[in-house]
Amino acid sequence: MSVTNHDITPDISLMPKIGKSGYSSPQAIAELVDNSIDARLDGTLLEINIKIDKSAISIADNGTGMNEKFLVKALTLAHSEKKNSLGEFGFGLKTACTSLGGRFDIITSPTNKTKQFSTTYDEEQWLKGKNWQISVKTENEADSSHFTIVKISKLKRYWPQLPSVLKNDIEKRFAPFIAKREISVKVNGKICKPGKYDLIEKTYKKFIINVEKGKAKGEKIHGWYGLLKEGSNKGLYGFHTYRRGRMITTYDKIAIGEHPTISRIIGEIHLDFIPVTHNKKEFIVESEEYTVAEEYLRGEFKELLKEARKKSGQDRIKKHVIDELEVWKEKISRAVIESSDLKSYTSQLDSKTGMAKDELGENEIIAAEKRGQGDNEGTVKPKKTGQERLPKKKHEQKKKIIKIKGKQFEFDHQFVSLGSEASWKSYEFDKKKRKIVVYTNTDFPSYMVTKDVVFYAVIHIAEAIAEVMVHEVGEEIGNMQEIKETILKVASNLKSQINE
Repeated sequence: MSVTNHDITPDISLMPKIGKSGYSSPQAIAELVDNSIDARLDGTLLEINIKIDKSAISIADNGTGMNEKFLVKALTLAHSEKKNSLGEFGFGLKTACTSLGGRFDIITSPTNKTKQFSTTYDEEQWLKGKNWQISVKTENEADSSHFTIVKISKLKRYWPQLPSVLKNDIEKRFAPFIAKREISVKVNGKICKPGKYDLIEKTYKKFIINVEKGKAKGEKIHGWYGLLKEGSNKGLYGFHTYRRGRMITTYDKIAIGEHPTISRIIGEIHLDFIPVTHNKKEFIVESEEYTVAEEYLRGEFKELLKEARKKSGQDRIKKHVIDELEVWKEKISRAVIESSDLKSYTSQLDSKTGMAKDELGENEIIAAEKRGQGDNEGTVKPKKTGQERLPKKKHEQKKKIIKIKGKQFEFDHQFVSLGSEASWKSYEFDKKKRKIVVYTNTDFPSYMVTKDVVFYAVIHIAEAIAEVMVHEVGEEIGNMQEIKETILKVASNLKSQINE
């Protein structure tokens, strides 16, 4: 048996190939900012100055700088001595620079030295070479200033809005560092400030979770969350997730899922113990640490999700919805009173004469309806739920009257939050006060997907009236569907006459 050793040094084409990693320009530049942050001097504000134009991108910092040895290591693929730091994988500098352009220059001067070191990578020249070698130039400096400048040229992509896009990205991605005044970043001379959100009052909450299971036992998850005053229909909600102060994902839907009803949720989650991919674009979601974190976060966000859905349900109740529903309620009133198919439910017949013993005739009831003024329409929860009342929208409305067994009853409708596990509608029937109040559950899943909120509520009103009629007359509940359909049919015909 013979054994032969072979050299498997990667082909030189690997260097430009690593730049084809799917980085966006802001993601690639963020990798270089990571390196600057890792080179901070204790007790000194790290200043990062980024300049962008169509010819080049440069990132300069006043960090510790590098000597010749560390500059060479920085350009060595997969080499890294940074444990528990942002640039821990040894790919960021090379991958980011080759992603952005066909050439990059590095100029650096370490602390307590009067020397400056520089090197250049040019893709075109590199591919003509035969080995993995770089040249480092050493020059004497007049003072011992410390810095690193990375300049990328022969750009592969550029658009006029890139500076503003990058500034916005950095303000989110490095918000914890900027907010704590650990770093200062400028993009084309404009200072980056941590983003602020317009939140609903009293919804902001900080949280800390102690992890007590799995590989992550003893670790902490922390951050904050709240509800935006205006939700996003473009998916711009969820959490900015961070690892060691550096953003990994934006508008992440971890532990909450994606749905229009929760589009007001915003916040930050710090997950320092969860492993990430080598390009730091995402967490490794198959890891045990991620699974455990997601489980803890689901528990933390239960009440947040309820509040978000509750607010989303209220958002759909616009003035035009209330106004249109008022018209429908008037037609339902007339439909119940005037329909000959409902006489056996609406009239009370005298056992001797066979004549109706109604308290008021049909014309008198309609006149009473026009004269009366009812309660303010609003969004209040039924008393039997034990939940807090919601604010009422105050404007006067006419009472809506129906008849059941010859007696007149007022009916009303309200949109309320009853919980996602409750029925799609509920109602209260006060026989003594002769009033029916119908409640549409704004937490029920079908409420948020229906395109016609008004008719959705109309169905509930008709259904509740039908149930009360069947109960009061003492008939089988099976007749309820027929009554409901009759109310809807007659009311729809009356409504269509208005539309025509």
